[in-house]
Amino acid sequence: MRPSRVFRLLFRIFILLLTLSVTVVSILGGLSAFVILDPNSNNIGVDYTDASFDVNFNNSTGELIAFNFSLPFNITNAGYFDLEDLMVDIEIGIRYEHINYTILGQNDTIFIKFFEKQQDYGTITKGNKGLFDFTGDMTNVISFPNATQINWYRTPPPDLEFFANFSIGLTYSLGLHSLAFNMHNISIGDYSYP
Repeated sequence: MRPSRVFRLLFRIFILLLTLSVTVVSILGGLSAFVILDPNSNNIGVDYTDASFDVNFNNSTGELIAFNFSLPFNITNAGYFDLEDLMVDIEIGIRYEHINYTILGQNDTIFIKFFEKQQDYGTITKGNKGLFDFTGDMTNVISFPNATQINWYRTPPPDLEFFANFSIGLTYSLGLHSLAFNMHNISIGDYSYP
């Protein structure tokens, strides 16, 4: 056999093996995604009712004095590969009744973004469970409404309502798949003026 035919045959065998290996990795990655994201399993546990959420502000000046946020969650890697680049992004917004001083009796319900943070948790190896705690503080606060523009006598209470958007993303099966899931407009707490 001529050397050019041998080279072509070896190249075809190499391409076939490469195609088969990528196909097998893709199939296993897809199966793993179904196993990890199965709604009947507890592979992803985000219990937003267990969140610690402390806001302290001066009612007369409207100045935010302190803010701390903590959300525990867990992810079990029940698949065939490591979960890489685990990223969690949380946005918190405040809904309140804004007092309109230009037109008396014309108050508007306003929603503002209060907090935003993205945190990288690295890699969860195959077959292991990762227990994490997402935390935030004053450095992640974007804005807070002026207390003089909040209707503290809103009926029915609460005066301030806090909502969150959660996003979890990761890379899987040797970088061939990216998974992400989101939960939007989850009520995480409220505040009423004493």
